[in-house]
Amino acid sequence: MKISQRFLWPLTFISPLLMAEQFDYENLDLDALMGMDVQVTSAMKRTQSAFDTASSIYVLSKEQITNSGAMSVPEALKMVPGLIVRQLDNNQWAISSRGVASRFSSKLLVMIDGQSLYTPKFAAVYWETLNVPLYDIERIEVIRGQGGLLWGSNANNGVINIITKNSIDTRDTLATATTGNQINVDTNFRYGNDIGNKGSYRIYGHAKHANASKKGARLKPNDTTKQYSFGIRADYTPNDELSGLFQGDVTHSKLGQNYRGVVDATNENIAFSDDLKRIDSRMMARLEHRISGNANQMLQVSWLKQNGSQAYIKEHFESIDIDYQMNFIYQSLQFDWGLNYRYNTISFAQSVFLDSDKDLDNLQQYGGLIQAQYNFIPDTLDFIIGTKLDHNDLTGWENQPSARLIYKPIENHLVWSAISRSVRIPTLIEFNDNFKLNGTKVIDVLGTSTGLVAIDEYRIATFLNGNDKVKSENYISHELGYRFSDNDWSIDFSAYNTRGKNVAVINLNTHFEQFLPALALFRSGEIPQAAQALTTTQINLDLISVGKTTTKGFDVVLSWQPMDTLSTELGYSYTDFKYSLPYDTSSVVGFDSTNRQVFAKANYTLFNGHSLFSTLRVENSNAYNTDNYAALDLTWNWQINQQWSTALSGKNLLASSHIEYGNTNETYTIPNYIDESFTFTIMTTF
Repeated sequence: MKISQRFLWPLTFISPLLMAEQFDYENLDLDALMGMDVQVTSAMKRTQSAFDTASSIYVLSKEQITNSGAMSVPEALKMVPGLIVRQLDNNQWAISSRGVASRFSSKLLVMIDGQSLYTPKFAAVYWETLNVPLYDIERIEVIRGQGGLLWGSNANNGVINIITKNSIDTRDTLATATTGNQINVDTNFRYGNDIGNKGSYRIYGHAKHANASKKGARLKPNDTTKQYSFGIRADYTPNDELSGLFQGDVTHSKLGQNYRGVVDATNENIAFSDDLKRIDSRMMARLEHRISGNANQMLQVSWLKQNGSQAYIKEHFESIDIDYQMNFIYQSLQFDWGLNYRYNTISFAQSVFLDSDKDLDNLQQYGGLIQAQYNFIPDTLDFIIGTKLDHNDLTGWENQPSARLIYKPIENHLVWSAISRSVRIPTLIEFNDNFKLNGTKVIDVLGTSTGLVAIDEYRIATFLNGNDKVKSENYISHELGYRFSDNDWSIDFSAYNTRGKNVAVINLNTHFEQFLPALALFRSGEIPQAAQALTTTQINLDLISVGKTTTKGFDVVLSWQPMDTLSTELGYSYTDFKYSLPYDTSSVVGFDSTNRQVFAKANYTLFNGHSLFSTLRVENSNAYNTDNYAALDLTWNWQINQQWSTALSGKNLLASSHIEYGNTNETYTIPNYIDESFTFTIMTTF
């Protein structure tokens, strides 16, 4: 059997390592696996125990990320129970929570150290260019459910906050190299050191070349990846009361992708291939001041810039965020308040896909939050109430109140409940733009055949028009949760019911009267004139805020550590999603559907220095036009000594070749089959 040289070069490192001295492998305990004893910030926008939060939160620890063999943030998120993570191809993802995921999911807020990656044009995240070094992630905090009180608009279904390590913990040199059947090479380098005796820093770089999928659904796969990034982080603590943080990075990506769109006079969606080229840059500076033992304040300024170019579309987005927050404690009261300001500039070149009615090239958003937590009964009963008031240039002022209750009847048991309101402000595409859709056939408009195939099958130019009268979507959510944690096992349960109104839907009124002149010409036998009249006719579909949705379900996660060498996790998630649509309207994304997920995870220490990490996901859903599937990811880790380690991973071992996302009615979206993949990684630190 002939083996490519790219698989052989990492093996040259192994021979000297076989003689290296092994060291005792330190196991994960239950708290590290569950994250219940971890101090988190996303749930309350201040530090507190994950166990004591009144929200459905899951903490993905650095140990799990490292041991899983994940190669990207989306891959790591597959380990979060209840989170919807569907792979479109080798570089595109659909990720969401408590609803229906799409390529451009607009109700999930994603952040890096509290810096938002939200883009108002699509209100989505380009997961394929979110390039955070996994070895520098301290944890990923995932809130399933509304987070609008703290984080603002468009945090309806959840919040993902990627927390990176303080550079004081990375004062070393690290290098990794990975290869496999889908990855030619994936290399990382990091160097960290001290800044005098008051601070520390790290610099890091990353390069990745990956292959295309083996099998496409409609076109030959084109999902290759060439990606390069460079970043820096510095932390400075001049005294016990003051600390500062600066970080920044830039990522260059060239990603092969397949698309669908109307690009010629046939008015029909055509499949084609092209490269997505993007440059993503970000910087963030944070200053924290401890005013006293009971009060502190924080000022954060961040900048984000994204430039993208692909077939028929060029975009430029830039944002500046300024956030200030103060937290203090007075006896049984914890009080938080803050102010925020965001300025966005958006440039989107006119294309055959898309044109804009108005010259909206910048947007401003500002507001504030106030939140109070009062301990009515010491260590037993807490009540949390607050609101966030935001103003944006599209819909004006938006209010997002929340009330939460925490009850600890006995030790290690916690019950929480919440009622909250969140909003999703319209994207610029919904508010401002006209989008060309797959043309509508004449026979579908008339409802009967003319007897002439050339006319019956002719596709009339069809546009989905943005509407500056569209309202913000409003969501009221009721949640109830229970937690228990003991020495060797714990359980986390949450149930929810969320009702949405003013949901954007498509008005299907084709204005039939506009076809009467062409129809009259046809009936009088003037066929060429009738065909010509059709070419100058177009169907305009409008977005209107008249839809309603109901989302209900529950998540349960059971963690068990039967022995020191074995930690396990078992979860089940159920979501029922329903639209309530007026006559002659259609949903923008998704349809009535039910999603069920069974989840299992285990970390087992085989013997000294060797461990096995496995994740099993069973996906049963009718929301994505795919078959149900079960995917097993398995990683063998070998900690050779304190400097060297290796890992061998297999992904999608049970699912074989399968489609995870089949909603191809979406423009741009063409899936590929997801195959089994294998990677070999070697890492050294010194």
